[in-house]
Amino acid sequence: MRTRRSLVVSAAATALLGTVVVTAPAAHAAPVLPGEFVLLDTPTGQQAGELTDAAYLPDGSVLSTGRLGTVHLTPQGGQPTQIASLPVFTSGSLGLTGIAVAPDFTTSRTVYTTRALSTGTSTQVFRLSKWQADGTGAPTGLVKEAPLLEFPVNADNKGIQDVVVEPSGDTLWVAVGDNSVVRPTDGATKDNVDKFALRALDPAEPTGKVLRIDTSGQGLSTNPYYEAGSSGSWRSRNYVSGLRDPRIALDPRGGVIVTDTGWGARHEVNLAFAGQNLKWPCWEGTTRAPGYRDLPECANVANAGPLAESVHGTADTLVGGVAYTGTSYPATYRGIHFVANKGAHSLSTLAFDSNGRATQQITALATDIGDPVAVLTAPNGDIVVADAASAKMRRLSYKPANKAPVAAFTATVAPATKTISFDASGSHDPDLESLGYQWAFGDGATGSGRTTEHTYSATEPVTVTLTVSDPHGAVANYSQTFLPGEAGPTVSLTAPGDATVFSAGESVHLAASANDGTDGPLTVAWRADRLHCPRSSTCEVSSLRTGTGPTFSFLFPSETDTQVVVTATAVNGRNVAAGQRYVVNPRTARFSIAGSRPARIKIGAHEDTNRLVTVGAAVQVSAPTTSLDRANFTKWADNQSTDPTRQIVMPASGLALRADYQTPIQKRYADEAPLRTLVGTPVGLELIEGDGHWQLYTSGRLYWTEQHGVRAVAGEILTKYVTLGAHSFLGSPKSDELVARAGNGRYNDFVGGPTTGAGSIYWTSSIGAMAIHGDIRAKWQATNGEAGPLGFPTTDQLTTPDGIGRVNHFYNNNASIYWTAATGAHYVMGSIWQKWRSLGWEVFFGYPTTDEVATPDNVGRYTHFSGNGSIYWSASTGAFEVHGSIRDRFAATGWQTGVGYPITDETWTPGSRGKYNHFRQGGFEHSIYWRSGTSVAWEVKGMIRLRWRDLGWETSYLGFPTSGEYNIPTGKRSDFQFGYITYNGSTGAIEDRRY
Repeated sequence: MRTRRSLVVSAAATALLGTVVVTAPAAHAAPVLPGEFVLLDTPTGQQAGELTDAAYLPDGSVLSTGRLGTVHLTPQGGQPTQIASLPVFTSGSLGLTGIAVAPDFTTSRTVYTTRALSTGTSTQVFRLSKWQADGTGAPTGLVKEAPLLEFPVNADNKGIQDVVVEPSGDTLWVAVGDNSVVRPTDGATKDNVDKFALRALDPAEPTGKVLRIDTSGQGLSTNPYYEAGSSGSWRSRNYVSGLRDPRIALDPRGGVIVTDTGWGARHEVNLAFAGQNLKWPCWEGTTRAPGYRDLPECANVANAGPLAESVHGTADTLVGGVAYTGTSYPATYRGIHFVANKGAHSLSTLAFDSNGRATQQITALATDIGDPVAVLTAPNGDIVVADAASAKMRRLSYKPANKAPVAAFTATVAPATKTISFDASGSHDPDLESLGYQWAFGDGATGSGRTTEHTYSATEPVTVTLTVSDPHGAVANYSQTFLPGEAGPTVSLTAPGDATVFSAGESVHLAASANDGTDGPLTVAWRADRLHCPRSSTCEVSSLRTGTGPTFSFLFPSETDTQVVVTATAVNGRNVAAGQRYVVNPRTARFSIAGSRPARIKIGAHEDTNRLVTVGAAVQVSAPTTSLDRANFTKWADNQSTDPTRQIVMPASGLALRADYQTPIQKRYADEAPLRTLVGTPVGLELIEGDGHWQLYTSGRLYWTEQHGVRAVAGEILTKYVTLGAHSFLGSPKSDELVARAGNGRYNDFVGGPTTGAGSIYWTSSIGAMAIHGDIRAKWQATNGEAGPLGFPTTDQLTTPDGIGRVNHFYNNNASIYWTAATGAHYVMGSIWQKWRSLGWEVFFGYPTTDEVATPDNVGRYTHFSGNGSIYWSASTGAFEVHGSIRDRFAATGWQTGVGYPITDETWTPGSRGKYNHFRQGGFEHSIYWRSGTSVAWEVKGMIRLRWRDLGWETSYLGFPTSGEYNIPTGKRSDFQFGYITYNGSTGAIEDRRY
């Protein structure tokens, strides 16, 4: 759910080191887990089903939140107690949803919460609050609330639910759901979905966002939509838009991970970049959201594929995850991102490289782990899920990596009462886990607890043994001899002057004296142990130096995450020992390192980009050659070095480094002076949308895609591009502005948007800039484009009046290309185009189903149309249409080979009793007639037609034709309603008769 990095300082693990005895780990029942992993449970005290979030405190204890408003504290190894009950509004899934702890909690005592609450009898709001933890050690309450963000509740789900604090402590990241009403996906239409979700797309609204603010709630000047003079606006606070139900994780190696629970199809995981819009509710993952996809607001919304996605079931809820940066898991898990799914009761993994590319999609690792609502990192780096079902913190631990604990204690003898007080605070676990304590007092009695006391009945020597055990069952023992009736030796240790912290390589000097009431002065034995506890890893103990005498000195280790535990001991003649322990802490300074673009930059071996480092320690810094958003490393800002790896000796004043990255867009802009002149100066930030990146300039835009590189759009082509919706409509440019092959024109090609297919914008001085795309563009290009018979487009792609088709008109030959889903794209031009226009375009007999095609005799040309119509043209006849039954007969006779080319459109006969077309074939004219009430038309040809004409056509006594011309023994015959006409081939005689 967040970075949730352990804030546990290694002081909690320092100890007087004793004899270690390791036993086999205890058996532990587990759900379905990978081999040799177990789940170790810690109670939170929350009600089952109500746990919503948790955060570690510096001492290893845990703060947890319950939806009903309770905040509980679970000390390390202890039992939970309630420290606060906050007022909340609990309709639906709302309530107290998130908690985060400031990195400097030890001194600032700052805690952040997210919740819904009522501010009046009928007013509910979402609120991010800053609190002070009451008390001086363990928190006893939350006081001094300071609201940082607040906005109205719209629905009872998907509100403000996650807050993360950067390691520097000065920046907060806040995840806000779209807060729309959840409705079934089945039957979803544009008319029944909750349009409130569309606010997720708007940078000026708080819902459906990742917000980035300072600790007073104001937007940061480095945010993509920051408004100078209005830092409290939602635009100024906005970092990422277009989310439905998000959770955040700050990868300690660099980068922000956003998991988002989908609605109808997909969960997704994204790398979050400034200004990014992840396109909910129009898209979820790589699928278009039901109902919303049909809204006009989603018509031209171009989607960028997520880093990873998974198909979800009806009960799924993706609840975030964290990067694993520990060392106890097998090497294959290191650097992997862990994601939890509440509805699926699972924990999954995914991986991506320094280029921001997924190298492993979401893969289930553990199942039946309860109902996870948050994912955290334990102090030793283990992954922890907050399980709402059991209200427990469930830590995923790898058993073979478990280290045995270290047992140690000190004691104070009260001789008068023969009572000895024992304190095992010096015991610790290298894995930073809680311990169990068992005591054997040497007289047959036993006890438990980290501190205890025991009263003896005799004064004889006793050997007291402490046994500590970790959650895996590994144990360690430490024994010491005492005389209950005798005070024993004393050791007085003098701290090293005024110094309380030390730099790497600095000398540490201590002094001590020891005395015994019987033996007098005793020799002091010294031991310095190096306790190295890397963040998110287990501790290592090694001997640094030993010695004897009244003084002791050593050089502080030259490494980070290390303390030195110095022990001065003395033993009297009765083998009773005494000792004093002193922890030497490092002098630290903050070392922060960032990229000018988000990048996985390593500090040392553990990849933390913002941390405290021991002053004087040598640290290796490594910047990846490519940032997460595909920019290339160029140099270090402070020394201009182009080597991405460097060694740093940490100064006492602290150090902030910046690795400079240059995006492909920035590089081309810097390298090409003519390009800078063309597009002007940068405006705002380089943004990531659709299939790549883009940067706005005062006079143009530059786009980068992996496939096509950096391309420029400017001038009138840019104006047209932006008017149409820019990359959300036509996609990113595939080319710079190029010179067309005719007419001194210019053009850019584009990859295509969600509804367009590949596209282009062409410009000429006489026409201006026009867009052409999809199947119409493909057809146009097949005609040789602007250099072909159609020439340049004179319109953008238009929707036909009936809403069915699309059309572009062109400059040459009165040409157009029309498209419908049923007919495809075909061009109409010249005289045929003019005839079609005069008939009312597609209104008359539909859309072209062919291009303009040459007739087989190469004399004429024709175009067929979807409404059973055709237009034929020849040089001698012109262009005329034929349709319906007459066209059917025209086709049956062999088109123009049967009766020639039409010399009329289809025409009504007098009295509107029928229709006809006249045709010409060589020196003869023919006709095809259709009579109302019939479904067949018939041709009348040649000499027979001339006789029929002379008789008065269909108004003659013969009426309409009822057959075509057919052969008889003496020649040809055509039948009519009331008679027939014959033609004698031998004599040339024409005769008409009644039946």
